[in-house]
Amino acid sequence: MKANLAKILTSFILVLGIIGLAVTVIFQPFRLVRFLLISAIIIGIFFLVMRNFGLPNQSMRKEQRAFIKAARQSKKRIKRGQKKVDSKKKQAVRKRYTSSTHLTVIEGKKGKKKNRAIH
Repeated sequence: MKANLAKILTSFILVLGIIGLAVTVIFQPFRLVRFLLISAIIIGIFFLVMRNFGLPNQSMRKEQRAFIKAARQSKKRIKRGQKKVDSKKKQAVRKRYTSSTHLTVIEGKKGKKKNRAIH
């Protein structure tokens, strides 16, 4: 029911617009031309303002794309470098722990936990 009502209302408004346009073309053609000309000028001014002040120009877009591409490549390179370093660190850590036999364990209160809320 709502969709049918929306179709009828849209069609009615469209028909009224076409009738109004036809009447304007027949009885006042210069008024229509003036309206279209003023609308085109306003849209052109708005477009120029947005192009120069609102949106970045084409060269800035290219620079932005190049920056994003370089950042991705840098991240990939860093990830590849970290994998190689991680394997070397693991080997170094294993060697360090195996050679630490001179340490002794001091007996203490292992079961009792500190109340950290007070400190």
